[in-house]
Amino acid sequence: MRLMERDRAIIEAVHKYRILRQDQIQALFFGTPSAAQRVLARLYDHGFLERKFLPVLYGRSPTLYVLDRRGAELLRAEKGYEDLQWYNSSKDLKTDFLEHTSAVNDFRIAVTVAARNAGYQLHPWLSETQLKADYDRVNVATSRGKSQWVSLIPDGYFVLGTPLGKAHFCLEVDRGTEPLDRFKTKIKAYVAYHASGAYQKRFEAQSLRILTVTKGEGRLANLKTAAQEVTGKMGGQRRFWFALASQITPQAVLRQPVWYVAGEETPRALIE
Repeated sequence: MRLMERDRAIIEAVHKYRILRQDQIQALFFGTPSAAQRVLARLYDHGFLERKFLPVLYGRSPTLYVLDRRGAELLRAEKGYEDLQWYNSSKDLKTDFLEHTSAVNDFRIAVTVAARNAGYQLHPWLSETQLKADYDRVNVATSRGKSQWVSLIPDGYFVLGTPLGKAHFCLEVDRGTEPLDRFKTKIKAYVAYHASGAYQKRFEAQSLRILTVTKGEGRLANLKTAAQEVTGKMGGQRRFWFALASQITPQAVLRQPVWYVAGEETPRALIE
């Protein structure tokens, strides 16, 4: 198989994103599904990528791609990933990880394509795995009045360079499984993190918005209310933005009013 430059870029993207669905790879690299399917079939047949499938009750699972042995060898040899560790077990990923990472990547790809179309600069994305390797902790008060140390590990951190300057964001992808009390603790942690100066020291920035993406309107309303309750006492209310996953598309994520800000009723665009 003769690898083209786009083939190498796809292999590197699958490594960076950990997993990618066929439609996500299409959004990044192709204009039509048939072209994406043809290239991905070749990369799979030649051992550069491995296929994964999610368990489904009805219909069929979308095809997911992860890095395979020859893909890892190529990245080490040609792309400077000398420290890349790959084992046969690297392909064995749990369903929860596949679902959560796929949801995070939906958002990341929407922002990547939107920034590219708008001419914005998307600075290197920090993934949950990268942030978990060196995370910060803050001390917050519990609902019972006691204090506790909380680890702060977003699902992603990214910076957009726009004509108005740089905008800094933390991402939280909500799947509806986290109790509201725990979400309130997370809100307290973000407020305390910014107020302590630790955020500014680590990321060399003052601005910060925490974006939470969830599935249902009722869940969004509950999360927004929880954020308002916490920030009403601690401050920092307008840092917390909420949106439905179904509305996060390359066309809408940055420029259309699909975001609901804590303390406000009218939806807003992320970059106005």
